[in-house]
Amino acid sequence: MEPPNTSSNTPPVGAEPDDQQAPPQRRRLTYFITLFAILALMGGWVYLIFFYDPGLMIDELADPTFPTQAEKICAASVAEIEKLPLANLASTPAERAGNVETSNTILRQMIQDLRPIAPSEPSEVAKGVTEWLDDWDTYIGNREEYVQNLRKDPEARFLESTKGSSTKGITRAINGFAQVNRMDSCTTPADLS
Repeated sequence: MEPPNTSSNTPPVGAEPDDQQAPPQRRRLTYFITLFAILALMGGWVYLIFFYDPGLMIDELADPTFPTQAEKICAASVAEIEKLPLANLASTPAERAGNVETSNTILRQMIQDLRPIAPSEPSEVAKGVTEWLDDWDTYIGNREEYVQNLRKDPEARFLESTKGSSTKGITRAINGFAQVNRMDSCTTPADLS
């Protein structure tokens, strides 16, 4: 049996011989392709962060006049509602019904104050804002039904109308429109929880 060759010319097992290493041109090409890919990715992010304009979101109004005025009206209404005790802290169902009824009166007035300032042009904007205000009317109607049911049944639960599908409550539509248009005070109040 012949001993293994241990001469210094033989590369270690698994190592590539010197003549099989990538030629300098191939290494340079790989370097430039990698550099180009990194620069392209960085350029894309710079564009997205500093230059890309996605335009308006769905339901976002181009003219901020209505949202600005509405936010002021809604903020005043929210301030009034926040002065009231939370409905879930009421000691009796009658007291809870009274608290919700008072909130409903404030919300009805808020919607009455918003309708005259709603835009009338362009027609698709007017239609969207009117639909949002109508959704508010539906929601307040749900709250009024809750008050009536609570006076009959101390275990009554608040039932919200759906919109868009049988699993999505109308508050989702109301709050989505308000948030997209930066009218945070015009979202539904949390006084029932």
